[in-house]
Amino acid sequence: MFEEMTFENILSQMLENVQGDVDKREGSIIYDALAPVAMESAQMYADMDILLQECFADSASYYYLIKRAAERGIFVKEGIPAVVKVKCTPSNVSIPEATEFSIGEMTYSITENLGDGFYSMTCSESGENGNNINDDVIPIEYVEDLEEIEAVEVIVYGTEDEDEESLRERYFESFKEAAFGGNKADYKEKAKDIEKVGACKVYPVWNGGGTVKLAILDSQYNEASSEIIDEVQNTFDPTKDGTGVGIAPIGHIVTVSTPKVKRINVDVQIEYMENYIWDDIKETFAENFAEYLKNVIKNEWEAKDTMTVRSGQIESMLLDMEGVDNVLSVKIDGKKGNCIIDCDYIPKVGDISG
Repeated sequence: MFEEMTFENILSQMLENVQGDVDKREGSIIYDALAPVAMESAQMYADMDILLQECFADSASYYYLIKRAAERGIFVKEGIPAVVKVKCTPSNVSIPEATEFSIGEMTYSITENLGDGFYSMTCSESGENGNNINDDVIPIEYVEDLEEIEAVEVIVYGTEDEDEESLRERYFESFKEAAFGGNKADYKEKAKDIEKVGACKVYPVWNGGGTVKLAILDSQYNEASSEIIDEVQNTFDPTKDGTGVGIAPIGHIVTVSTPKVKRINVDVQIEYMENYIWDDIKETFAENFAEYLKNVIKNEWEAKDTMTVRSGQIESMLLDMEGVDNVLSVKIDGKKGNCIIDCDYIPKVGDISG
């Protein structure tokens, strides 16, 4: 807005306003007197331009975006620590709560005995680094009778603090529908304010008047664990009787659920470059396909009634891979063309062959 208000332009304008036949050349008394003022004025306009950018949510830096969002009751989602399930041998071993173990570079502590030799461990730090279950689980202190322990599942995925663009997106999303008094937008907003919830669909009067169903996904757009479902249920309607004990309005009976997983099987026919075979690309393709399905869920599950897994996207993905010369055909669940998935399910990688 103040691009023209440079030192040179300001000084030139000030010199033009000096009346009379006086020396205005560089080094003159008039020039030397006005130059510092022009420099300070130019800096003031530069600061005003920065200030103006910080006033609007679409251009504000993270610090001022947080302040702008807070005015609408929207706050940064703080990162959460990962919770992993471990299997112990023998199954009757007793491990006290708060006993510490390490996986990779992260430290975990026992938080709950799940029975049959399974325990839950919570990472000591928030963030995605705690989602590692591939490395060995190593006791930090001696555990009597423990012979073996391994991580088998992530119960709650750890997350980082919400980033700038995610907060900006939620801020503008809040203007699209007015969240008020238990309407759909209100339920969705309050559900997604919970750190462990990544997406939410609201089904009003799904089982008669006064009933509301919330379908949720976790922060990584996977099916929500029973722990997350229970947390959301207890937040909205712990008694499930419409008495308004939670944040749901009186008269609303809320049921929290999560979609089932639908495995997507893919069969591709490929012409390979010289010295390449299917085994050379299978692992990379599976990883890329899993990331693609995650983006489908992220972009379509909450906003639409169905999701589409597109064969053209799979073909393009394959053609971008080293070793692939041409893609002859792509079949999803045994059929050519796109695959339409109802939002009662979320797609995950099934069997892949080529």
